[in-house]
Amino acid sequence: MQAKRLHPAALLYFWYQSLKSGLLYFFILLAFNFNERFTGYFWLALFAVLLPTVVGGILKYLRYSYELAAQEIILHSGVIFPKHLHISYAKIQTLQTKQWFYLRPFGLLSLQIETSSQAADEPEAVLPVISRAVVTQIQAKRDAVLKNDRQTEIFFPDRDSETEHIPASSEFSYQIKGHDLNLYALTSLGFLPLMLGFLAIYNRLSDVIPQKYINAAVKTLENRSGVVLSLLAIVVILLALGFSYLVVINRYFHFEVHPEEKQLVTSKGLLQQNIVTASQEKIQAVVISQSFLRQALKLATVQLVLASQAADEEQDDQLVLLPVLSQGLALKNASRLVKWLPQKIPRLPVGRRFERWKIIRNILLPTILLVVIIGLFFQPYGWLSVVLLPVAFWIGYYASVNNRLALTNADVLLAQNGHLLTRKLYLIPRGRIQAMSMQQTVLMARVELSHLKIILRSGNEKQVVQVRYLPKKKAEEIYRWYRHK
Repeated sequence: MQAKRLHPAALLYFWYQSLKSGLLYFFILLAFNFNERFTGYFWLALFAVLLPTVVGGILKYLRYSYELAAQEIILHSGVIFPKHLHISYAKIQTLQTKQWFYLRPFGLLSLQIETSSQAADEPEAVLPVISRAVVTQIQAKRDAVLKNDRQTEIFFPDRDSETEHIPASSEFSYQIKGHDLNLYALTSLGFLPLMLGFLAIYNRLSDVIPQKYINAAVKTLENRSGVVLSLLAIVVILLALGFSYLVVINRYFHFEVHPEEKQLVTSKGLLQQNIVTASQEKIQAVVISQSFLRQALKLATVQLVLASQAADEEQDDQLVLLPVLSQGLALKNASRLVKWLPQKIPRLPVGRRFERWKIIRNILLPTILLVVIIGLFFQPYGWLSVVLLPVAFWIGYYASVNNRLALTNADVLLAQNGHLLTRKLYLIPRGRIQAMSMQQTVLMARVELSHLKIILRSGNEKQVVQVRYLPKKKAEEIYRWYRHK
């Protein structure tokens, strides 16, 4: 089959990639140009930087081509050293398309292909700018190969083969409503790191702005009443809330998810539409997540831990399956998309009082030490940091009451923890657990307590789920259950 080139708009992509590497040399030129006026040598050097950028982008475009063979995709690239990458359709695990708003009128998008053989965090291959028809053609060829493989496996059926096929009419799909999207954005805690970001920007600006202007601003604020300062703080908080709201709306606009064969397809995005096609076999765990605010409103978010890089841009590197829905419907709707999920969750026992106290203590003691240090070195106002103590107690108490573990009748482990006022319930099938370990200190051994660590695969790395200060008998029971898989 004859090799095809990318769409001519891909030239902009290659120029952008070349420009990013050339910017370093441009800034070096600016740093060494000490004259107020740019000399002729500067413009000559700038031309020497820009010329390889433009020419290099053109050469990369001309040398980049692809072939859609019957059983594989073949990618050709390399200006000086030619490279030929062969990707079998059967080895493709995840297809991810990204489409910026300015490419939509032209029907162009970017395709990322992920396989089981990749070792880095980058996808196995990227087709930067192609038409949607090419993506459809690749998906059709990949689905045809997978269908042939499944037909071959019919000669060796197992007990589960009869229940794998689900009629299309019974398939569940989800599309976020405008009200739910607004609720999801308004209950996001993303404004907290944004406020810290504003403080970091202020510190950077204070290093750049002349000191006389800073002193004048401080003197002006000193003469203002507390009401004005309070209003200023409210404005900063509102800006952080507004920016966080817009970020969430942009990311999850028109969110949709539906099953397709043995895959899950999610679609979302306003300025950049992102479509991820992930194999259900790559699901390592399902996570029901609730911040303390969403927990109070009885809302939940369902996420997936994937053995795939498809969720790299998501929070905690977990693919969002259902952004926001009622707490009581979270498991019910998720089980219609992920078939191995149980229909009901058994009661998760709360730890004993002294077990919970140990978690609270581990957060309180460092906070007390920090408050004492701040108070001694920044007297008298440093002692105002004592307000951190009830906050630390709250965080510790929240973590302690949400530290739970249980088993279901369907060979699914339930591990729950609370971290930074966010509760996460992990539903983990036994076959997806990569490793499990029990850990205890000498003091913990005396009181028959143990930590339990569960290792999962997340992308190309591992994710550790830890439940702390469990009764030793309970930890040993779970460990034996895992060993007898």
